Amino acid sequence: MAAVFLTISSLALIEPVVLLEEAKPDPGDYHPEPEWYFLFLFQLLRWKIFSGELGQFLGATAIPAAFMLLLAALPFIDRGPERNIFKRPIALLSWTVVMIGILVLTVSAIINREFLD
Repeated sequence: MAAVFLTISSLALIEPVVLLEEAKPDPGDYHPEPEWYFLFLFQLLRWKIFSGELGQFLGATAIPAAFMLLLAALPFIDRGPERNIFKRPIALLSWTVVMIGILVLTVSAIINREFLD
């Protein structure tokens, strides 16, 4: 253990670290964007109804959590013995509404690439 420490310390003393240029506070033309799987949430937050602190909490936390809880609770809500998804209208309708909402929000976020207002 001491040999590894001495080796690394001596290498650090022999070959010092070269400092690069100083960091600039202005990033230039860099516009941060969320990854594709978060675009629907980002688009949801761009709506004017979700402005302000309460609106951002609702748009970023409460509404997505409610939809995810709905999807997680579907096996307990729709407990019919039928296995065919087309004969289970509650599960099919709930899943379809959530997925269409995510798809529409994601596509509208891709079309409107003006992420910085």
